[in-house]
Amino acid sequence: MPQRRSGFDVVKGAAIILVVIGHVWRGLFTAEMIPNTGLYQRIDAAIYLFHMPVFFFLSGLFFSARLPLTDFMQNRAILLIWPMLLWGWIDAALKTAANIPIKGQVLIWPEVALSVLPPIGIFWFLYTLFILHIIGWAVTRLPRTLRLITLAGLSIAAIMGWINVSPFDSLWPSVIYAPPFFAGLAFAVVAGSGKLLHRALIWPGIAAFVLAQGMVASGVTVLHPLVAALAMVLGTAAFIGLFANLPSGARWHAGLLALGRVTMPIYLTHVIFSAGTRLILRALGTENLALHLSLGTIAGVLGPLALVWAARRMGIATWIGFDAPARVSSTTAR
Repeated sequence: MPQRRSGFDVVKGAAIILVVIGHVWRGLFTAEMIPNTGLYQRIDAAIYLFHMPVFFFLSGLFFSARLPLTDFMQNRAILLIWPMLLWGWIDAALKTAANIPIKGQVLIWPEVALSVLPPIGIFWFLYTLFILHIIGWAVTRLPRTLRLITLAGLSIAAIMGWINVSPFDSLWPSVIYAPPFFAGLAFAVVAGSGKLLHRALIWPGIAAFVLAQGMVASGVTVLHPLVAALAMVLGTAAFIGLFANLPSGARWHAGLLALGRVTMPIYLTHVIFSAGTRLILRALGTENLALHLSLGTIAGVLGPLALVWAARRMGIATWIGFDAPARVSSTTAR
């Protein structure tokens, strides 16, 4: 695989591990296993500063909208909406079977079918990406200069809180994560993804990442939306600059590259394995936070990999949203 693509797959591999860690961490807090609220908030803020913006930026960076609108929407429905629905139903069914509340209450079985719209839990990401891709399709039809002005204007409006989607609360993530997606679109036009592939970016990236995390830890990001946006930009750009240029001989390069190629199935199913691990450990009487965090993360990564292997062996990986059908391009969505 050319470095142009493999470098960004390494980024995705590193980011998906942080997605798993973040959800394990939040799950432990929800289960009241993290008594130190301050510690929880600091680590949660450090991870969520950049790990989801990374995915939205990369989606914008490699976005393509050559298809007519009807075909484009069908394409994105197959890639994004179908996995959201299928695994949303599976997640709701498993929680209902285990008497775990969804939106504050345990569902009865007839309610499971309706529980996925609007999406719940982790599936907001696919719904949000679908909406942003539709907006992206429209914006890319504009002339270059007008396109960049529109992307900048929409991003500023989203950052400053000038876009109000109430009472449609399920649309708020589309507002929150529009800036990194639009930034990816703009960067592709102005510079191109190749500009991010330079080893010289590694050390400045590390410095920018430390600065971004320092801004979060010091609390300055709450002073003004633009300060918070700056920290997000620094953290996201630094993370991409570092991992996209990780030397191929580096210890974790091959593993991250492999994970970066299967981020969709990991995202769709990791909570099943990490939450299941937490339930098993607690049933065994284990409340050790470090053990829960480490084993939950390992299960949240290895469990989906086993599912991918089994699904491909059985020839059902495309049907359950793990792999894109041959006729459908997944470059911009996963």
